[in-house]
Amino acid sequence: MQNRVQISLAVSLLLSTSAIAQSSYSLDSVNITEQGSTKEVLQNDAFSAPESSKLTTDTLTQEEIAITNPKNVFDAINQTAGANVQFQGRKNSAIITFRGSTALYSGSGFGVILDGALLSPMSSLRILESLSIDIIDSIEVIRDATALTLGPIANFGTPNGAPNLGYIIIKTKLPKENGGSAKIAYESFNTKKANLNYGGIEDKIFYQASVNGLATDGKEEFNTAQENGSVFLRTGYIGEDFTATLSAYYSKAYQEIQRATDSASKLTTAYWKYQPIENQFISSIFEKDWNSNNRTTLQLSHSKTLWTHDMDTNSPSEASSVYFKGSQSTDSIDIRHSVKAGESIYKIGAQAINYDAPDGELYYEGYERKEQIYGAFVHGSHPFMQNKLIIDESVRIDKKHIDSLLERYAPDAELAGNVTKLNNAKLSIIEDTWAKDSLAFSLGGLYKFDDTLEATLRFAYLTSGTADSALSADGSDMQDEINYRYEAGLKKEVNQYFNPSLTLFLYDSKHIKSPLYEGTNADPYIVFNQVNQKRYGGEFVFNGQTQELYYSFTYAYATADIKANEIPKHIISALFQKTFGNFALNLSGKYISEYESNFFTVDKKYHSVGDLTVLNTSVDYNHKLLGNDAKLSVYGRNILKENYMTIIGYEDQGAVVGASYAFKF
Repeated sequence: MQNRVQISLAVSLLLSTSAIAQSSYSLDSVNITEQGSTKEVLQNDAFSAPESSKLTTDTLTQEEIAITNPKNVFDAINQTAGANVQFQGRKNSAIITFRGSTALYSGSGFGVILDGALLSPMSSLRILESLSIDIIDSIEVIRDATALTLGPIANFGTPNGAPNLGYIIIKTKLPKENGGSAKIAYESFNTKKANLNYGGIEDKIFYQASVNGLATDGKEEFNTAQENGSVFLRTGYIGEDFTATLSAYYSKAYQEIQRATDSASKLTTAYWKYQPIENQFISSIFEKDWNSNNRTTLQLSHSKTLWTHDMDTNSPSEASSVYFKGSQSTDSIDIRHSVKAGESIYKIGAQAINYDAPDGELYYEGYERKEQIYGAFVHGSHPFMQNKLIIDESVRIDKKHIDSLLERYAPDAELAGNVTKLNNAKLSIIEDTWAKDSLAFSLGGLYKFDDTLEATLRFAYLTSGTADSALSADGSDMQDEINYRYEAGLKKEVNQYFNPSLTLFLYDSKHIKSPLYEGTNADPYIVFNQVNQKRYGGEFVFNGQTQELYYSFTYAYATADIKANEIPKHIISALFQKTFGNFALNLSGKYISEYESNFFTVDKKYHSVGDLTVLNTSVDYNHKLLGNDAKLSVYGRNILKENYMTIIGYEDQGAVVGASYAFKF
């Protein structure tokens, strides 16, 4: 298999670099457009999914994000089709799932790409938690990992080859004109927010700067007080055939970590906090057009999180507090080349990503975790029948090296049986080990029956292997994880009021790894159960828009032949906006059906969560302040006052009411 992949890579590379046809076609890029006397900077599209993935891609624009008025980026992601963001406290604040992905996989199995930079799982969660929603231009959720040009299918943090399940692409704002804006808000729990933003375009240079502040007391006994400040900068040069963009972000927060408030959880006494936690991020993208048919893109990034974690759970005495100081960093380089050959477009690329947590993280405090992933891909897209049919194919290989990784996992109560519960007396470490290669192939097609009706089909084969030293629980040979993924979609544009689409999927996964304790304190090691699972379901989406009305509705269904109890079968989300002159009424809602969670339960059994309905609303008054645009908003989140749980133990804080005022200058 590996030889075949390497041959395919070589053949596609030769085709793409030798068959350059003369054409007036220009690849999409960052550029500055003139609209009357106003200049506007457009986003870079180098990191995008293929055409046949468009029905599995959900994009929230600035306008749609404003309708939801989310508390943070996680809230916004949760409004996309089929999303179930499982909020919790502890040391990472959320687990993001789509299409029934469950605890069989890594909880952070979705790759996050921020301004072109692929973040490591834990870094991404902590940066998303602090990133101000006011600097976001768009959030693109690709509910499947078969868009192989975006990043590696291998993942960090586990030796069991857990593959990425999809991608979340976040693009920050770019200036549309010279000027600035300010926004202040006050909410329940004595929550105060402020944002100041300024940007402009001068000839071929653009710049954007944003400062954000947040302070809240949090709900009493929920342990959610926080003080957070952040700065975001973005600038760039747009030339005729060369562009360079730079994004930088820094945040610092003193924040409590939400504790469990349900008696079913073991973590009701966990009054933990960060004092402080810092996030640093910088990403640069350079793009060179060699001619109208050839473009090279280079992306470099560095992100780092540093924290001082107070784990005092039993006593308010400072002397008895236990602190864990740590850091984690991710450095990446991504180079890719796009070429137009005849009517086809080819892309080749490679990435190298280094992840280092010298002091450990989460359950691995004090033990270094350091890994690298090296990946390469080839992608082709081919139009036929005067662009009525588009076929695309991709091949990808990822190689993962483990410098140091602790073999320590909490046992799965359902599968483990009577195994020895290990302590920290002695722990088994994986060192200087190559995991088996992760390989993937995808084939997709989009057919346009006419201007209003199109269909898509996709197939993908993905395989990922464990570290060579891994052992199976029953003594059999360890098998590579294999995924067969099938997808079909149909979209119809009926009229401005009703535009439906339907997507169906089937994931057939073999040898999913579920880690268990084995051995003794003196000689510990980890073994894996190997589980097969079929997941299937789909998403039904429709929307409409007029000058005064916008709405969207999504229904997602997902289930599996095993572990179905951990999957909410039905998820509904909706957005609605109706304008009345200078006023706008906004509504957003979410329904998640009942499912089960056994996250650190006292009795080690599953308990019901979900079965929730959340309704948010706001009224906006758009007007002029000193001749400039301004908006007053009065809003409520979770106005039905549901203290729902998406992970057992961790309740939502309930209804939030607030008001904000934003104005331009």
